[in-house]
Amino acid sequence: MLLTPFPTQISGAVFLANNRNALLADAPRVGKTGTAIMACDYNLEDTILVLTTASGRAVWQRAFNQWSGFGRGVQVMLDARPITKPVVIVGWPAMANAALRVELLKRRWSRLILDEGHNAKNFDAKRTQAVYGVPVEDGAILADTQSLVAKADGTWVLTGTPIPNAPNDLYPMMRALCPDRLLADDAKGWPDVTKYQTFLHRYCVVKMKKISNFNRIPVVIGGRNLPELAERVGDFMLLRTQQDVGIREPIYETFPLVVSPAMLRSAEGDLDRTSILDAAVAGDTRKLDMHLGPLRRITGAVVAKAVVEAVREEFENGLDKIVLAYWHREVGDILREGLHKYGVLQIDGSTPGSARGEIEQEFLNSPAARVMLGQIQAAGEAVDFSSAAELLFVETSLVPKDMAQMSKRITNHTQKRQPRVRVAVLQGSIQEALEEVLLRKWTAIRGVLSK
Repeated sequence: MLLTPFPTQISGAVFLANNRNALLADAPRVGKTGTAIMACDYNLEDTILVLTTASGRAVWQRAFNQWSGFGRGVQVMLDARPITKPVVIVGWPAMANAALRVELLKRRWSRLILDEGHNAKNFDAKRTQAVYGVPVEDGAILADTQSLVAKADGTWVLTGTPIPNAPNDLYPMMRALCPDRLLADDAKGWPDVTKYQTFLHRYCVVKMKKISNFNRIPVVIGGRNLPELAERVGDFMLLRTQQDVGIREPIYETFPLVVSPAMLRSAEGDLDRTSILDAAVAGDTRKLDMHLGPLRRITGAVVAKAVVEAVREEFENGLDKIVLAYWHREVGDILREGLHKYGVLQIDGSTPGSARGEIEQEFLNSPAARVMLGQIQAAGEAVDFSSAAELLFVETSLVPKDMAQMSKRITNHTQKRQPRVRVAVLQGSIQEALEEVLLRKWTAIRGVLSK
């Protein structure tokens, strides 16, 4: 039995079906998967390639039976083997497998769907080159004859976070799928931004970072000319927020944990706060990890133990279910051991893709499963935890996209309660200052997407 679409899914399917290439940027949980499958039906497309996440493979395989009446055979490809079905689903990491890419390039595809398309945001990455091609002459020419886009009659990009970090994340998609929107418009006073460096400096605030006495590299620290960029994107993109479709946005709060000044000093040691904040502004996650890696492990364990006690108390006071988001394996171990009697389920990097759907369904449907532990990168996309209305970040990510995606796991059309997302913080810690930096970067992203 097919699922009944929401009106916004029908209008979204019409939008996609009417465009050879397009970006569907609806917020998470709005229903992009069903929308894209219905659009394929509208166009009578017979050979479909879906590139998605590890969690998304099982979701898409199930969704073709739920949203399409065409009865297309579906093949999930985990390694290089002959293609035998009309619909093929592949994970983003598979783009590193040369033999598998060869098999995909043997077929002419009616439709290429790039689910969580923000994974192809940098032309230096092999997966972006495999999908879009390789830019030459500083982006003026795109050598794409052996790309997936070149082997497809049309490409739809699906992502709730088309700009994961900064406006230049849009460049590969626009260069490959709508290059005419990068051309000069004399009437509007817009320059030609076909070349990456021109695009970068037109729409990003760039700071040169010294990495040695003889070498400096450009680092994006913000956005500029964002209304112009939003107008360039224009009707290539369709974006509906959760509010637009009647989904309640979460309430965001901090969950302060008070510790003694001595304990905080012991945890943070002699951290160089200025260097840490400079790295956050520059988006230098490698440097942040160098400074904060040991600290995050220590404070993560401290916070996790405090969260266990707090969640136990909330269960005693009537809480039914909760999702706990974390980063480090050790933190997940503390949470699982401390809350085991409440029925703990867990998705982390070691969870097989085939098992994620079963875990999701057990949490959604079993009253005995009251705690979902979600490792932020592994459980931040393509899963539904909306049987809970509470999500608590025991640890956070330094990437705004990761936080936004994870937060949406408890929102859905079927969520009848007000979702609440909390972030556990140690009062007076460096994390408080980091959150301000991340907020400024997220504001630059919203400047494009909200126009």
